[in-house]
Amino acid sequence: MLLSGCNDKTFSLDSGRYVPDYTKDEKDINIVPYIFIDKDKFSIIQDIAVSYQPSGTLIRKGNEVVMETVFADESYKWVFTLVDNNKLKFVLKKSVIPNNHFEWEDGRLFSLTDE
Repeated sequence: MLLSGCNDKTFSLDSGRYVPDYTKDEKDINIVPYIFIDKDKFSIIQDIAVSYQPSGTLIRKGNEVVMETVFADESYKWVFTLVDNNKLKFVLKKSVIPNNHFEWEDGRLFSLTDE
């Protein structure tokens, strides 16, 4: 019963850098990917050695966050659910990622960092 009331809450999505929620071992070796959000714009940084990163428009509908762009002449859509304040959960089945260029597993969590 306690959990059913949580579904109606709208969580905050502040501007900033969203990094994956890694295990302790992963965090030591991975600095990407991350998502940079600035109000209704986003950039996805998969590889810091690449000068151009996908970026585009962010649309929010309640706790659903949709990021869309055209990158390398293909349309991309990343869909997330806000599961807490400034905590995004990737929804693979609603996302459109041509040729599996970004291999994030369903449910991958990203949280706002102050780093």
